[in-house]
Amino acid sequence: MGEMILRIWRTEVDPARMEEYEEFEREISTPMFQQQPGVLGVLFLRSENDCVALSLWKDMDAVEALATSPTYLETVDRLLSTGLLRDKQTLEVLRVEGGLIDFENLPDHLSQ
Repeated sequence: MGEMILRIWRTEVDPARMEEYEEFEREISTPMFQQQPGVLGVLFLRSENDCVALSLWKDMDAVEALATSPTYLETVDRLLSTGLLRDKQTLEVLRVEGGLIDFENLPDHLSQ
């Protein structure tokens, strides 16, 4: 297997609007990620009011292309204009060096 990249974007969401944020993830963010060349998957994670979009990418070129993708930029602008987010957002990009994912036993809501 070649290179694989993990991209971690974190933000805090107004707790009173969490349901609205989750709808944005399902209806807007997920289809946008599906359109990106080189995306291997995306998971949306929670810890209290913290929200994380963890995406897996084929290589660093795909991650770098995301930054100039018209559909990505439009989604970011749309999300920022909702007022759902609090404080700042952070981004971390890491190379995957090893590990294990048991695809056969993923919960139904993570399988397609």
